[in-house]
Amino acid sequence: MEWPGDFPADHAFVELVVPGGSSELDFEQVLKDTEEKLRLNANSIEQHLMELQAKMGDPRTGESPPSPTECLQWFNLRMHTSARPITTGHQELMDFFRGLQHYLRSEEEGREEVILQLLLNLSSQCGVCFPCTPSSSSSSSSSLHAQLTASSIHLVHTVRDDSSLEIQEVWDDVRLQLRRHLLDRLSSRNPEHPEPRLISTLSITERVHCLQQLCFLYPDSEVLTHYQDLRSQSVLVLLHSALSSSTSSETGFDRLTMGFRSVVPVLTQALTEDLHVLPRLAEPHTILGFLNAAYLRTVACELASLVERESETALRDNTTLGNKIKKYSARSRATVAPMELPMKSRSFSLTSHQLKALTQLACTLLGFESNVKELVTNMTFIDCTGETPSVKGILKKSKEESDMTADGKKSTEEKLLHAEVLEFDWRSAFKGLVPHMAHCVKVVLDDVCTKNLQQEEALHASGHTLINLSNAGRKTVTSSKIHLREDSFYTHPERETPKKIAKFCGAIMEELDALLPLAAACRDSSLLEVRSSFVEACGRAAFAILGRLEERALEVPSSAPLKNLPALLATGIYVHQRLEHYHARLKDLTTTLAKVPLTLLPIQKYQDTVEALRDQLTSYCIQVCSTCILQDAESHHWADPKPFYEGERFSFSVQMWFYFLCGLRSDLWAILPAELAKEVLGQVLSETLQLLVQRYARAQPSYKRHLQIRCDITAVLLYVEQLLWSVCESPEALVHSDPSSAIAIIAGGSEWPYQIHSLCDQLLTVLVIVTAPLSLLYRTFLNNPVKESTPHQPDSPLVHWLNAIDPDLFTELAIRDGLMGQAASACQLRLLTSDPGSNPRLLLRMLLYRDCHLPQILLENSYFCQESAFEVSTENCKAGDDFIVALFNIFTCLNNAPKALVQALQPYLERVHIWGHLYTLAETTRSVPVVISCVRAIVTKCTNSLLVHLVSMVMDWQSPEEPSGASIKRDVPESVLAKVPKEWNYTSLEARGKETASKTVISLAIQALSFIFTNMPLVVASLPLSIRYLFQVAEKHLSQHTRQLRLVGLLPWALLNCLIQGLEDPDTLEQISGLALDCGAKDRLALLAECLQASMDIQQKGIPKPTVHKVLQTLEDNRPKWTNMQLQKARKLCSDSVFERGRESGDAAVELTEQKIGLMLLEVCHKAGGSDYLRQIYHIIQGNEELLMSKLSGDTDLPNDPLHLVNFDLGFDAHVDTICFNPLHQFEHIGKKKLDQSAVVDWAWDWPKLLPAFKGMSQVTFKTLLANRWEMQDGAELEDGEKTMVEDLQRVYFVCHCSPGQQDPPEADETVVEQTHGRPQTSDKRAAQ
Repeated sequence: MEWPGDFPADHAFVELVVPGGSSELDFEQVLKDTEEKLRLNANSIEQHLMELQAKMGDPRTGESPPSPTECLQWFNLRMHTSARPITTGHQELMDFFRGLQHYLRSEEEGREEVILQLLLNLSSQCGVCFPCTPSSSSSSSSSLHAQLTASSIHLVHTVRDDSSLEIQEVWDDVRLQLRRHLLDRLSSRNPEHPEPRLISTLSITERVHCLQQLCFLYPDSEVLTHYQDLRSQSVLVLLHSALSSSTSSETGFDRLTMGFRSVVPVLTQALTEDLHVLPRLAEPHTILGFLNAAYLRTVACELASLVERESETALRDNTTLGNKIKKYSARSRATVAPMELPMKSRSFSLTSHQLKALTQLACTLLGFESNVKELVTNMTFIDCTGETPSVKGILKKSKEESDMTADGKKSTEEKLLHAEVLEFDWRSAFKGLVPHMAHCVKVVLDDVCTKNLQQEEALHASGHTLINLSNAGRKTVTSSKIHLREDSFYTHPERETPKKIAKFCGAIMEELDALLPLAAACRDSSLLEVRSSFVEACGRAAFAILGRLEERALEVPSSAPLKNLPALLATGIYVHQRLEHYHARLKDLTTTLAKVPLTLLPIQKYQDTVEALRDQLTSYCIQVCSTCILQDAESHHWADPKPFYEGERFSFSVQMWFYFLCGLRSDLWAILPAELAKEVLGQVLSETLQLLVQRYARAQPSYKRHLQIRCDITAVLLYVEQLLWSVCESPEALVHSDPSSAIAIIAGGSEWPYQIHSLCDQLLTVLVIVTAPLSLLYRTFLNNPVKESTPHQPDSPLVHWLNAIDPDLFTELAIRDGLMGQAASACQLRLLTSDPGSNPRLLLRMLLYRDCHLPQILLENSYFCQESAFEVSTENCKAGDDFIVALFNIFTCLNNAPKALVQALQPYLERVHIWGHLYTLAETTRSVPVVISCVRAIVTKCTNSLLVHLVSMVMDWQSPEEPSGASIKRDVPESVLAKVPKEWNYTSLEARGKETASKTVISLAIQALSFIFTNMPLVVASLPLSIRYLFQVAEKHLSQHTRQLRLVGLLPWALLNCLIQGLEDPDTLEQISGLALDCGAKDRLALLAECLQASMDIQQKGIPKPTVHKVLQTLEDNRPKWTNMQLQKARKLCSDSVFERGRESGDAAVELTEQKIGLMLLEVCHKAGGSDYLRQIYHIIQGNEELLMSKLSGDTDLPNDPLHLVNFDLGFDAHVDTICFNPLHQFEHIGKKKLDQSAVVDWAWDWPKLLPAFKGMSQVTFKTLLANRWEMQDGAELEDGEKTMVEDLQRVYFVCHCSPGQQDPPEADETVVEQTHGRPQTSDKRAAQ
C-alpha cells in the first residue's frame, strides 16, 4: 500500500536479526519489509528533492529551478564552488558580531549555548553561512573572502566580505570563546576534577552534538585535531593516574603490568564510544588516523618511555656492584626507538619474575590490540583483523586540503592522519630488552625443564615406579586472567583432550604456555630473537620430555606397571597438541618471520611416538590376555572325563579376562581422551575376543566337559554385552552388526563394535552347534540339511547374539529396526553414563528423543512438581533453577525443533501456572518463576532495539526547540536579537506561539506509533521459534482473556506491554540508550506509552488525554485499519510459521536424525555458554542415573520422598565416574549386578528358537563344528538312540565316512573364524597354543 510522506520514521531500519533456522514465512516477511522500506526511502528522497527544487527557484528573477543532480551536489561538502551573496551592511554585521562578543563576555550562565543555538537558527532558518575558516587564517583578510566563496554549505544567503580584518578578528574572538566552551564540555572538566577525563560524562549523542557545533564554527579537520588532542591528553592522564595509584608492594615491571591491566578496560570503553561518535563526522580512514594518533600512538609512546625507565631501574638493581654500567637518561616520551645499550651491559640479566611480568604485560597488550582490531573492523567495515607485521599508518593528504592555506604554511589538516591501517607500535617498547629477554627465556625454560626432569628421576630412583599424574588443565596467564581471541582458534575438542598427564610434563608445559604470549608478541623483525629463543628452548624441552617418555615406556612391563602406558600415551598426546598450538600461533607466511626455526618443534616425532605408544599399549594388553590370562591348563583340558569344578562354575580364565578388561577400562577412562579410550578398549576387546573364538571353535570336549564350553561362552557373551555399552557411540552401533548400514555411515562411529558383534555371533554359533541337545540338532538339521551351494541366505532368519542373551531388551524388532520407546531411552541413558566423558551429540539426541521424554521425567520427579510440600534446601532450589535455565537456553537455540522447549518443560509449566505470567510478562514488581525471567530477557532484548530508536527520535525532535538537551531553556537577550541584520528576516521560536509546538508533538507521536507498528512483524520474526510456540500454546490456556487477545495475539500483546513498561521507565531508557533524558523527553515518551495503551484498549488510570485521542484518530484517518493489519501480520508469525516448521520436521526426523542432531549441536555450541549448559545437564543426569533408569524401566513403586526425588545440587566435586574400578567388588559383579555362577551354568537357552535360525549357515562351518561335538569323538559312550542319530548325521554330512578325528583341525579352525553367517573375518595368528 502507498504510505503518506508524513511518516519518514517508518522507513528506518532496526537492528533486529532473524535467527537461523527460522521458517520461510519469517524470511519472506523480512524481505518484504526491507524491499518496502527501500522503495519508500527512494520515494522520500525524490519528494524532498522536488520540494527543495521548488524552494531554490526564484520566480521573480526568472531563474529556473536547479536539476536533481545539482540538488544532490549541495549535500557534498567538497563540491560547492560558489555562493550567491546578498548585501549586508558592514556596520550591521559588525554590530551583530560585537553584540555576540559582548554577551559572551558577560557572567550570565548558559550564554554559550544561547549564542550557539542562535547562530544555528540563523543558518538553518535564514540561510546565513557564517565564515568557517581555519583558526590560523585570521592573519589574512583575504581568507575571509576565500571561505565565503568556497563555503562548505550552500545556502540561500551568504555574508558578504565588505572590508575588513576587523570583522574577522571579532568573529574569531566569538568563535574562540564558543570553542573553549565546547572543548571544556568534551573534556568533561569540572571544578572537582579539573584534569581531563577519558570516560566522558557526556553521552554519545551529546558529544556528537558538541562536535557538530564545532564543525559549524571551524573546518572539520581542525575540529577533529582539537578533539584528538583532548583524547590523547586524557589517555596520558589516565596512564599516569593508574601507575601512581598502584600499591607500594608493586614495583618495577609488576607496577607497569598491573597499571596497564587496569587501564586497558577503560581505554577499550573510551575507544568504543569514539567509534560510535566519529562515523557521524568523518570518513573511515580518517577515523583510523584519529585512533592511531589519539589512542594507539599515545599508548605506544608512553609505554616506550615507561619501559625504558623501568629497564634502567632493573639494570641498576640486577647488575653487580663490580660491573656498574653507564646509566642512560630518559628520552623524550614521543620516542619509541629501542635503547642502544653498551656491550658491557650484557652482564645485566632479567630475573624470571621480571620476565613473567613482561609476559603478562605483552599478553595484556595483545588482548587490547586484538579487541581494537575487532572493534574497528565491525564499526568501520575496514578489515583490521589481519596479522600484518609492523603495522604502520599510510599518511596521505589530498591536493584540495593542501590548497586550503594561502600563506604557504602547513595547515591543521596535516596533524590529522589519514591512515589505511591501524598503527599500534607498542612492540617497539621492548626493543631495548630483546637480548635480555631472549637470554632469560632460554635460561628459565631450560631451568624449569631440567629441574622437573631431575625431580622425576629422583622419585623414580627411590623406587616409585608409578608415574605421578596431574590434571591436564592449564593454569596460565592466557587462560586464567586474560583470554586471547587467537587462542580459541587452535583448541582441541574436549573429547580429544587428555584428562591427566605426567606431573613433570605438566609443570614444564605450564611454563611454556605462560611464555607463549611473549613469543607471539615478538613478531617484528627486531624482536625475532625472543621468538627464536622461545622456539629453540621449547624444542629442547619437547625432545627432553620425549626422551623421558620413551625411556619410561621401555620399562613396561619389566619394572613398571601397565598403568604407566596410558599415562605416557596421554602425556604424548597433550604435548603434541600443545606443540601444534604453538606452531599455529607462531607461524607466519611472510619472508621476515620465516627465519624463526619452527621446524625445531618435534611435532611429527611426537605423532609417531603417540602411535607407537598406542600400539605398545594395545599389543601388550592383547599379549597379556593371550599368554597369561587366557592360559589355564585346567580350564582347557577338554578331554578330561571329569567335569570342571563339578560343573558349578565357568572357567577362571574367562572371569579374569573380564576382570582385566574392567581394570583397563578404569585406567583408560581416567586418563586418556574419551574418543581414544573407547577406541583402545574396543580394539583390545575385539582382538582378545578373537582368541576366545579360536579357542572354542577348535575345542573337542568330552561328555563331562561340553557343558563347560556352553557355560564359558554364555559368560563371555554376558561380559561382552556389559563392555559393549562402553565401546559404542550410539544405539545404532549397539544393535546393528552391519557396518555398511546408512545409519552407521552417518554416525561416523568406530568399526570395533561391528567386529565385536561378528565375533559374538561366531561364539553363539559354536555354542549352538557344539553344545545343543543332540535330539534337537538331529531333528533340525537332518530333516532339512544345509545346502552346499548356499552358505547363507540373506533373507533367512538370523538370531542376533544380543537377542539370544537378553530377548526382553534386544527384541527381534529392535535388532532389525532399532530400539524404540522406553527401551531406546534406557539404552541412550546407559550409553551416556557408560561413556568416559560427556558426549554432547548423544546427550542432545537423548534430550530430544520421544518429545523430550527424559527432561519431563526429571522435572516430574523433582520438587518442582510434587503435590505435598517438602523442605528443600536453598542450594537445591538454586541448582534446580539453574537446571531450568540450562534447559531453556539449550532448547531456545533449536529452531529446527520449535516444540522442544514446551515439550521438555511441560510438567514444570503446568505446575507453576506459567500461562498467566506470560500474559503479565511486562510486570516486574512481583516474584516470578525463573523461566519467566528468561522469556522476559529475550523479549525485552528485542523491544529495547525499538526503545533505543524511539529515544533517539524524541531527542531529535526536541533538539530544534530545546537545544543541546538543556534542562533549563534560556531565551536570547533582546540586546542580541536587536543586532540581527534586518535583511536576514529572523523570527525567534518564541514568536511562533505554542500552537506549532502542539501540532509538532501530535505529528511526532503519530510517527512514533507508525514506527512501532511498522516494525512489529520484524520484532516477532527476530524471536526464536520456540519462544513463539510457547506463547502460541499459552494463548490456548488463557480463555479468560479471549477478548483482549482475539485481535492482537498473546505475543504481540506481551511485546507492546513491554514497550509500554520501557517507555514509562526513564532510568531503563537512559541505561539502554546512553542518553540523558530531560523532563520534556520524558513527557513525550510517557505520552507515547499512553497512546500505545489506548491503541490496545488497556484501561488507563484517570481520563485519557485529548492529545491521545487526537493522535490515534489522525493515524486511523491517514491509514485506515493499518494498525490491525500489522498486528495480524505479527500474529501470523506466531502460529503458521511454527506449524510449518513442525510439518517439515515430521517424517524426515527418523531418516536424518544424526545429521539433524549434528546441525542442532552446532547451533547450541555457537551460543554463548551452550557447551557449559550441556555439561551441566549431563552431570545432573549422571548423578540421578538410578532414579531415571528405574522410571524408564516402568518402576512406579518408588515413594515420593526427598530421598527418591531428583537431586540438582550435586556440587562441583560430586561427579564421580560411574565405572570406578573397585577390585573386590568387580571380581564378583557384572556391572551393578552380582555374579551368579549357578545362573550362568544353568542358563536356559531357547533351543527350539535358536537351532532353526542356523539352517542357512555355511556347510563347511557346520561340518567343522559338528565334528567337534563329544558324540562324534571316537570311543564316545552313546545310547542306542544317540548312536542312530550320530550315524545318520555322519552319513548326511560326512560323505567319505571319515572319522571326525581324521579331519584337519587347523583347517577347521580357520574356517570357523573366517566364515560365520556369510561374513568373512580376519583371523588372529597369535592364537593361544
